[in-house]
Amino acid sequence: MRRPLVLSAGLVLPLISMLSLSVAAAVPTTPSSGLEVSRPFSDVPADGPDAAMIEALDALGIVTGTECGIGRLCPDEPIERWVMAVWLVRAVDHQDEPDPVRGRFTDVDEEAWWSGYPERLAELGVSQGCGTNPARFCPSDAVTRGAMASFLTRAFGLDPAEEAGFSDLAGTVHTPNIDSAVAAGLVNGCSEDPLRFCPSEPVTRVEMITFLARAFDLAPPAIYEEVAEEQGILHLIAGYTTHHDCCEPRVTNLELFSDTVTGTVVPPGERLSLNTLVGRRTVEKGYVPADTWVVDRVSDTVGGGISQYAATMYSAIFWGGFIGSSSRPHSVYISRYPPGIEGTLDYPYIDLVFRNDTQSPVLVVSDYTDTSLTVKLYGDNDGRAVIGAWKDGWHTLEVVTPGGPEARVVTGEVSSPYRYVDPPPTRYISNPDLGIGESIVRQPAQKGWTVRIDRTVTVNGQDRQQSWWVSYRSVRATIEAHPCVISNTCPAEKQPADETEKNGNGDKGPQPF
Repeated sequence: MRRPLVLSAGLVLPLISMLSLSVAAAVPTTPSSGLEVSRPFSDVPADGPDAAMIEALDALGIVTGTECGIGRLCPDEPIERWVMAVWLVRAVDHQDEPDPVRGRFTDVDEEAWWSGYPERLAELGVSQGCGTNPARFCPSDAVTRGAMASFLTRAFGLDPAEEAGFSDLAGTVHTPNIDSAVAAGLVNGCSEDPLRFCPSEPVTRVEMITFLARAFDLAPPAIYEEVAEEQGILHLIAGYTTHHDCCEPRVTNLELFSDTVTGTVVPPGERLSLNTLVGRRTVEKGYVPADTWVVDRVSDTVGGGISQYAATMYSAIFWGGFIGSSSRPHSVYISRYPPGIEGTLDYPYIDLVFRNDTQSPVLVVSDYTDTSLTVKLYGDNDGRAVIGAWKDGWHTLEVVTPGGPEARVVTGEVSSPYRYVDPPPTRYISNPDLGIGESIVRQPAQKGWTVRIDRTVTVNGQDRQQSWWVSYRSVRATIEAHPCVISNTCPAEKQPADETEKNGNGDKGPQPF
């Protein structure tokens, strides 16, 4: 298990068309700090460690109607199977109240408002009930930890995993699903010495909310459970995803860099320097040569490609409302990143330095697939969580949970490009292996341009406005061609006499460019 490193003291807009990008994350009006704000559950302390997750799932409509009383959630009571069915169907199937399929389970009251949920859960293949002959669902029974792992694995389609090594799983049918839920970061065991899972113990309502919040990435993965409790890291503040082509050498570097940074905790008022944390990227550390922009061309350097981490993390910092961080954008625009809202790295001179200007620690967690990187910042923004992504020239931003009155709300705008700069003359590279009519475009020409970025961070009704400009250099085209084409000394192509007569002007045919 990787220990965290603690440092010491729905909006979609096209960018590829170069239209003005204006992103204001639409949320309900945020009351001023002087107003009394009612919390949804009287038995959940507003400053408790679970309040943010409970209120987030309540805002998503997951727990509506399953309260244990008026304005009460009973977080420490065991969750019943019918409640589990309601929460899971709403979480993965987005159905508010599915129509019941009559007669599947003999012990489900068809008149109960929730009767359609166990039926839908069965249709989804998540649960077939608790018994057969007759088919039963046991709606009032408490959900055990073993059954919970199977529910989660099937509902979220978790991948098979290696055995986690729990010593108390003999005879349980849930073992493979327990291994999957643990590997996915949704749940931990119940003790470490010896390593046990306690599959027969009941799951409380607040525990189930935490598991679902982790599945939604709203809560830190289970391996960070202890440090999150110790440090007061409550929920996702912001996450951002960028995409890339699969299986290139740069992806190896990006994943290694990501693994090094993930799990870092930045205390309040402290700074995280990516270059200082990771150090020089070397072959000895596992980095490989990959494409890197060097002056005006792409060349192989050890550790190439890791600037995508800075670009992705910068967007998470931007939309999370953090103030005081520093970074430098790429000198040349790269289309896998949003214009202006990105950063780059070059050890030791160009760095991304994240400043945690909040009152709570921030946990950095990175996820990646073969074709994407996600950087998530967990901490405390009064329950507000946003996620964004950039793919194929499209920026998306979603406010997952709006948060309370103390939350920072970010509005951002990127202008249309202006002040265009034409590229320098084409650079030709001699390649005698090419035919006279052949060429290889190593780098297409690219105009330079400038954009203006405006950001407003609103806290307690007060606006903090920021504006800056980002200029991208133009890029000359680089083309490989036969030497005689470059020097304009290629022999003229011989034409048939009748063709010459037809042309009537002695045309010598195609000319070198």
